[in-house]
Amino acid sequence: MSSELNTKTLFSAHFLCWRILGMLPPKNSYRPLYLLYSLVINLGVTVGYPLHLIWGLFTSTTMYEVIQNMAITLTCTVCAMKTLAIWWRFNKVFVMFEIIRRQDERLTLPHDIRYMRREVYPHVRRIILLFSILCSFIGASGELSVLVAGLLGDWKLMYQAYFPFDVYAKTRNYIVAHIYQFVGISYMILQNVVNDTFGAAHLALLGGHVRMLCMRVSNIGHDVTKTKKENNRELLECIQDHKDLMEYRRQLEEVVSVYMFFQILVAGANMCVSLVFIILFVDDIFTLAYYMSYFVSMVFEILPSCYYGTLLEDEFQNLAYALFSCNWPDQSTEFRKNLRIVAEQASRRMFVTAWLFRINNNAFIIACKNSYTLFALVMNLK
Repeated sequence: MSSELNTKTLFSAHFLCWRILGMLPPKNSYRPLYLLYSLVINLGVTVGYPLHLIWGLFTSTTMYEVIQNMAITLTCTVCAMKTLAIWWRFNKVFVMFEIIRRQDERLTLPHDIRYMRREVYPHVRRIILLFSILCSFIGASGELSVLVAGLLGDWKLMYQAYFPFDVYAKTRNYIVAHIYQFVGISYMILQNVVNDTFGAAHLALLGGHVRMLCMRVSNIGHDVTKTKKENNRELLECIQDHKDLMEYRRQLEEVVSVYMFFQILVAGANMCVSLVFIILFVDDIFTLAYYMSYFVSMVFEILPSCYYGTLLEDEFQNLAYALFSCNWPDQSTEFRKNLRIVAEQASRRMFVTAWLFRINNNAFIIACKNSYTLFALVMNLK
């Protein structure tokens, strides 16, 4: 096992996906060709896919079509907004990973490295893996429901949408429309996986680093073999780490605040629409599997971020207690002066916001309450 941490490798799938999604141009001779690819794919899918669903939603003629398409239309529209928000702040992502690199270099003791690998990294991996599996299942079940219905004699599109030609006039037209919708939704699913795991994974990672900082701070002064000068130097290093982690939090907030705000608002509506469709319209196992997994994914889009956001608030709050768990009474005057300064900063409540919402469990409860309110309203009006 390597004796050094390389946390960036946890996000290697994100960098690969960003390359596929046209957000990470190479610095070589292929850059102009890649930029052309990025322009075509993002205009055709990131912009075009939500637009063709929105237009199709306005041309829907039955309540079945409206409710069926509303959830996916909202999801794809917000997904495009999330992608744009991350791309707009993409330079912040590199700043975050530079801070992560510095933190990796600071953790050199075997028990610190072991703690990160056993207690922090698994949370990040699980977030990425579980959401990837869930989104893949949604895409597969949606396509299977269309194929099964087609084999039974009812060929239709995955979603009611606008096309500049009659989809059912010719077999070729239907194939073109079906391929566009399948490829497009696969692309949007890839965007969603990257967008929704990014915030949650970094909140979990940041919380782990703050916890490690608390552990290091609380141990200062308890090693009798170290001098007061060495203890003060160690405290100054921890203060610098605290500044880095505060900057990490600020950069993360700037990246995720816009899209998490809309995500929290839309999640409630999507959960409501999914439940209404399941109760009123589902009549086959594949469609049921699709909308059940879709409902779970709507919950999972915000729950991990809210959960780890709450843990992060608690870890920052615990730092103030950790500072006074060190052996500060026996240290030098300079040490105690530095301790008072950092304790004043650490006593402030720290959190990550999404505009009007703090990203914590309260935001998740708000989304669930909104979903229930809409659900009760729709069921009373049906």
